[in-house]
Amino acid sequence: MSNNSKVKFFLKIIRSISVLSISAGIYIFCLNYVEIIKSFQSKEYLIWINCSRDERSKAFNDSLREGWDFRVLTDKLVEYEKKACKSKPQRWKFQNI
Repeated sequence: MSNNSKVKFFLKIIRSISVLSISAGIYIFCLNYVEIIKSFQSKEYLIWINCSRDERSKAFNDSLREGWDFRVLTDKLVEYEKKACKSKPQRWKFQNI
């Protein structure tokens, strides 16, 4: 092998490794994306989201049991949510009031 072909060979190896490492980095980021986004959200907002989901599921279950129509259901969704979860807090930790 001449000196020029050795350099080309090592450059090809370095390019292959860099492409693979970028792909692996993107893959790892995608696996942790949800946790990264949640780390920027305030704890009060995450608690409120869980409360809101619970109250919405209660409202849907009650609507199935009692046979509410769409208008009653939308009113009850807001009513259940306000009753149990108070007001919606700021979503992001760095968000100003």
